[in-house]
Amino acid sequence: MLKNTNNAVVKRMARHSLKTGRRRTATLFLAVFLSSFMIFTIFTVGVTYFKMLKIQNIRMSGAKFDALMYGVTDEQAQKCENNPDITLTGFIGICGWIEKTDRDDTPSVGLGWADENYWSKMMKPAREKLEGEYPVAEDEIMVTREALEECGYDELGVGDSITVTYGVYDGVQKGTFRISGIWDGYGTKKMFYMSKAFYEKSGWKRSDAASGRYFMDFRQRLMTKKTQNAFIKSMKLGKQQALFFVSDLGESVEILGGLIGLIFVTCLCAYLLIYNIMYLSVAGRVRHYGLLQTIGMTERQIKVMLKEQLLLIGSMGIGTGCVMGAFVSFFLIPVIVKNLGIQSGYVDGIGVQFHPAVLVVTVLLAGITISLAGWKPVRKAAKVSPMEALGYRPGAGMKVSRRKGTGIRSGRKAARGNVIARISSEQFVKDKKRTAMVLVSLAMSLSVYLCVVTLISSQAARTIVSNSMNTDLVIKNDTGIKEKAKDRKNILTGSIEKSISSNQGVAEMHSIAFSEITIPWEPDLMEKWMKEFYAKWMSIPYKKDRKEYKEHPENFGTSMLGIDEEEFDHLNQTLDTPVSKNDFLAGKVCIVYRNGVELADKDLIGKTVTCTLYRNFKKSKSFTVAGATDDSYYTALLGYPPTLIVSDQVVKAFDEKAFILKTGIRYKKEYDRRTEKEILAILKKDANTRDFSWESKLEEADEMRKAQGNMPQIGMGIVLILAFIGSMNYMNTFVVNIQNRRTELSVMESIGMTQWQMLKMLIREGILYAGGAWLVTMSVGMAAVYEIYQSMNYCQVAFCVPVVPLLGAALVTVIVCVVIPVAAWKRLSGQGSVIERIRGIE
Repeated sequence: MLKNTNNAVVKRMARHSLKTGRRRTATLFLAVFLSSFMIFTIFTVGVTYFKMLKIQNIRMSGAKFDALMYGVTDEQAQKCENNPDITLTGFIGICGWIEKTDRDDTPSVGLGWADENYWSKMMKPAREKLEGEYPVAEDEIMVTREALEECGYDELGVGDSITVTYGVYDGVQKGTFRISGIWDGYGTKKMFYMSKAFYEKSGWKRSDAASGRYFMDFRQRLMTKKTQNAFIKSMKLGKQQALFFVSDLGESVEILGGLIGLIFVTCLCAYLLIYNIMYLSVAGRVRHYGLLQTIGMTERQIKVMLKEQLLLIGSMGIGTGCVMGAFVSFFLIPVIVKNLGIQSGYVDGIGVQFHPAVLVVTVLLAGITISLAGWKPVRKAAKVSPMEALGYRPGAGMKVSRRKGTGIRSGRKAARGNVIARISSEQFVKDKKRTAMVLVSLAMSLSVYLCVVTLISSQAARTIVSNSMNTDLVIKNDTGIKEKAKDRKNILTGSIEKSISSNQGVAEMHSIAFSEITIPWEPDLMEKWMKEFYAKWMSIPYKKDRKEYKEHPENFGTSMLGIDEEEFDHLNQTLDTPVSKNDFLAGKVCIVYRNGVELADKDLIGKTVTCTLYRNFKKSKSFTVAGATDDSYYTALLGYPPTLIVSDQVVKAFDEKAFILKTGIRYKKEYDRRTEKEILAILKKDANTRDFSWESKLEEADEMRKAQGNMPQIGMGIVLILAFIGSMNYMNTFVVNIQNRRTELSVMESIGMTQWQMLKMLIREGILYAGGAWLVTMSVGMAAVYEIYQSMNYCQVAFCVPVVPLLGAALVTVIVCVVIPVAAWKRLSGQGSVIERIRGIE
């Protein structure tokens, strides 16, 4: 056999083969195009997402930092400042609160001092406007419009003065302050920034966990949880201290892992499709490659011809995919940014974060995918010998024995039973490699779909946002937390409750009653509680106040809260140790709010606690502690002794002047805007409107939905692309399968198999593929989805697969898997009579 060295002819044959096999070429092109498009877009969106995530954290936190520590000693501060991985540190000292003004008795405004690093550097990216200067004198303040409005003085400006009653470490005082500046931007708005002189005189120290807020900005952009925990351990935190990292520094590692996983799935789907097409193409053209060798084409030239085809398709597909990815990214990313509430002028603006490395990595990954997918089929085509090619007959059931070099006709015994079902099953397992590739490709697409819909459904605003008892609105009496009893007012009266409950959209209301109590010292429970409370929250040791508490427990007031029967049922379900309902309603037992004190249930449950009415020490009542909760919803005036939670009927019987502290309202229709509007209108018309505040699940859901933006649509877009690649793989496989079996199918038809029986057989095969794909998805795929979900479950929402989308996907899968083989057979059967189809094989 003479060697033909005409490589130009080989390349021309490669191009001619692409032109003649248009359907195969188009399928290969789409596989490469879509995979390149996905890789480029995922990288581009991913890079931009990291930038957006950082901006969102700046927006939510009000400053640019990576970690926050409550309280900082001089030694810890020195250690951070000498750490080469920490580029900047800043400090805020919380030094008081606004008790009241002439226009509002219950303003929710804090006082704090920010050092130069925090105010001028960390806060700068989150600040949009600044008028005036930061306070220097003790009687100067920096304000926001929101803080002034909360105090009832929204008309004031720079240079004006405001008189307030404020609380500091040593107690409540009254003073007049001049507004030295007004700022606006993101972060905590309801705060007056004070001067350093004011902070130093307030009595607080940087080391106090209740006051000090120490911020750190790290050099690393990604930091694993392990590294974070190691740093926290190195700081040797005190019992009262806590150190938190912002979400993007640690979660970015997991997000990056998710993006890499998504790219891997994309490449794998593309690999399976390209490999399948090339493999079936080579298997169907064995005679063609063998005959080429008889006229002088070498194995190397066959490889060059096939590699040339892959190179041409790869070049066109990768180039087009990158161009389309860039085009879509320029439109997609601004939409994401806009829906996240980040405007073009905010924090130096943000656009498409394109990096040349993205293009290089896309070309590299797509090229590797194509090379790996085509390697084995190309090698198989080159190894075909002329003798094998001459003896090859597609679909004839001939296996080539390399051991003996002769053709051996495989035989099988006749079996009883449903012939159509048996043929379908045999065809499904006949080519295990081909079947496995199709099942894996379909299962990958379905697993990504399952992952996306589960995340979207579970992490949706309606799922994440939830108040106590899943109520839609919680109304609070802000005067209830006033330190002095004379300043508290019973404003959630029966008339307001009646007006709200009579609204047609309200399903139920659950109120919490409040009474101020004292708990006298005793050597068992209260001694242990106070020691732990002081160690956790106080800057002075318990022994300094122990004598005063023993002799004057009235100086250490706390709260008794009363809940109704339905709310008890809800609370009881959350307790580690359930409480007897009968004993609770009878007033024999109580539940304790733990308030962060490090006492386990075993240290509390079973202990007896006796309380007295704050204004009448002779009136007392004893309870057995039956449970403990950490839910901050059940708090009021937080005293040093524990807050007791009892039945509302017990509170009313114990204190005839007890009043409603807060009310939880559930609507008949969840997220009912009309009902909420009507309820808020009642509050705004009331004479005590400024003393009400509320938490709306509807408002929180709107904010959550705004933050999510078009992320669900983007996720489904990724799913559709992967599903399209998987469907193309299945379609290509089955079309080639039908073509290779046309002799077998035509012979079956000639010996009496009806059209309906033929279709029934093909439908069964399609259902087997659909069932197999879902079997893989619901086993291996579901396990992977669960792991991915838990790694991203920052809101601690229970894992739950949505049933309707799951059933919809199953139905679509069955339809696709059934329609494609039926359509392929219909197209083949329309190409002539049975005799013509059998005769036309050779």
